[in-house]
Amino acid sequence: MNIQSANVVITSAGSTLGETLAAHFCELGANIILCDQSLPRLTSSYERCQSISDRVNYYHMQDYSRSAIDDLFDFVNETFDSSPDVLVNNWPGCPVPKLMGNASPDLFTQAMAVMASTLFTFGQATAERMRTDNKKGVIVNVVSMEACQDLSGFENVTSMIAGFTQSWARELTPFNIRVGGVVPALRPTSNGQHFHWAQFQDELIRNTEYIVSNEYFSGRVMSAEL
Repeated sequence: MNIQSANVVITSAGSTLGETLAAHFCELGANIILCDQSLPRLTSSYERCQSISDRVNYYHMQDYSRSAIDDLFDFVNETFDSSPDVLVNNWPGCPVPKLMGNASPDLFTQAMAVMASTLFTFGQATAERMRTDNKKGVIVNVVSMEACQDLSGFENVTSMIAGFTQSWARELTPFNIRVGGVVPALRPTSNGQHFHWAQFQDELIRNTEYIVSNEYFSGRVMSAEL
């Protein structure tokens, strides 16, 4: 896909990775819609992107319900007279608890449900719009975990990203919609838990761009390594 002039929606655009992804795609010439639940962080990302390109807009999400996401895509259609070409389905949350940890089952269930429902609902709504407009679109599931230090349950998150990416790709390939995933390849440090997400940021962004640009990439997850 030619990123220049593509309509790109970036979720959690107020996060550190979301903002940097948005700025990068602005530099590539894309039409950008930023969305997030945090209005202060969303407007900060928008102001940074606006200094790069005048082809950027933002949409404040009250929640991530299906009706709210449908309203977002109505806004995209009104703004660009077209549905998205690319969804960067960015998840900056924390890992789900470990099986043998001290967390309650309710906490585990809630963490899994929030992540799964948010990624799934954005993916489903985007795929429906792309199908309606008969677009050769791209969905990229990206995870960063940038605000977390205890990453002991990170494998649960990467497994979910891999599962969504592979199953969605099989389902959407007949409609010429590609799906990819990007996760950081974490390695234990001397203290066993501390990671510096800024070190992974460039690789996460580079891999996301590669998936969008490469017409033959679908159904796989790329690991961003230092």
